[in-house]
Amino acid sequence: MIFTVAMSVRDGTPLELAVAAIPLVVGILLLLERPLRRPGSLGQTMASLPAMALAGPVLAAAAPWPRWDASIILMLASGVILTVVSLATLGRSFGVLPAARRPVDRGPYRWIRHPAYLGQLLILAACGLSTSPQMGGLIAIAAIPILGLRIRAEEQLLGGEWPVYREYMERVRWRLFPLVW
Repeated sequence: MIFTVAMSVRDGTPLELAVAAIPLVVGILLLLERPLRRPGSLGQTMASLPAMALAGPVLAAAAPWPRWDASIILMLASGVILTVVSLATLGRSFGVLPAARRPVDRGPYRWIRHPAYLGQLLILAACGLSTSPQMGGLIAIAAIPILGLRIRAEEQLLGGEWPVYREYMERVRWRLFPLVW
């Protein structure tokens, strides 16, 4: 995360300033006391690390801001907004590493179980598409299983610890992509 913050304020381009909103929200949420029922296991923590490390290199590889076209900027903006709103909705239930914290089922969590990760995927794909369609596709293809590992680790922990989360999983069927998964 420190690498992402450093990258997001390097030159002050609109891309970097927009993406800087995410570590800002994360920093604020980390200052709040978070009720923790149980930390994740070593395996669950290890499954989350690749998803955390993905952002820095992808942001660094993005094309210079003037080369971004309007559709890619819209994708980036959508990802940033979805991520920021999702993290803010988590509030005190937010954590960097998997842990059993009180489940949240309001805001974007009413429609999909992991909207912040969908926002992250949109940001990563936009950064890749800024370079080329092939790079955007490659990044998305690589990011989906990496995010999937983290999602499965978190759901295993939350579903095992909170019966209300198992009910939520039945009520909100889609993990990341509505009508797909």
